Amino acid sequence: MSPAAARPSRRGASGLGGSTTRAPIVVADLEPLELDGLRDDDGWSEVAATGSAIAADAERVSFSRSTITGVRFTGAQLHRLEMTDVSLLDCDLANVVLEELSLDRVAFVGCRLNEADLGGASLVDVRFTDCQMEDLALRMVRTERLHVSGGSAARVDLYRAKLHGSRWYDVDLTGADLSGAEMARSRLHGSKIIEVRGAKALKDTVIDPHQAIDVGQALLADATITIDDART
Repeated sequence: MSPAAARPSRRGASGLGGSTTRAPIVVADLEPLELDGLRDDDGWSEVAATGSAIAADAERVSFSRSTITGVRFTGAQLHRLEMTDVSLLDCDLANVVLEELSLDRVAFVGCRLNEADLGGASLVDVRFTDCQMEDLALRMVRTERLHVSGGSAARVDLYRAKLHGSRWYDVDLTGADLSGAEMARSRLHGSKIIEVRGAKALKDTVIDPHQAIDVGQALLADATITIDDART
C-alpha cells in the first residue's frame, strides 16, 4: 500500500421495501487505484479499484461511489466493511469472512463467493448477477430490495434471514437452508428449489407453475410426510 498522501480520495470509515433494487450511483471519471492488501480504516471514494487483497485482515474499510474489478479478496477477514454505491465485477470473494458487513446500493456481477461468510450483514439495494455463491453463509442477514439472478447458490445458508420481497430469478438453490427465514412476498421464478431445508419459509412467496412439484415435494419433506401406496 502506498503512503497516505498518495492514496486517491482516502477518507475515514463512517459510524438499515419496495421490489425495485436501486442501482449504484457511480461517477464517470474515476481515479485508478491498484490495491495491494487492506489496512485498518482504509477508505476510498470515486476510484476504479483493481489489484489484490488476498487474506487481508482489517477493520473499518470502506468504499463509496466506486468500481472494483477483478480484485481477489480470497480468504480475507474484514470487520465492519462498508460499501455504498459500488459495483464489483469478476471479483473473487471465496472463503471471505465479513463481520458486521454493511452494503447500500451495491452490485455484484460475475463474482465468486463460494463458502464466504456474510452472516448478520445489512444488505440494502444489493444485486447479485450471475455469481457463484455455493455454500455462502447469509445467516440472519437483514435485507431490503435484494435481487439475485442467475448463477448458483446451492446450499446457501439463509437461516433466520430477513428476505421480505426479495427476488431470486433463475438461481440454483439446490439444498438451500431456509430454516426460520422470512420470505413473504419474495419471488423465485425460474429458480431450482429442490432438496431445500425449512421449506415452510416459502409461505406467501410467489413461484412459477414449473416449480410447483419441486416446492410441493420440499414442503412434504419438511413436514416429514411419506408418500407410500402400500397399505401395510
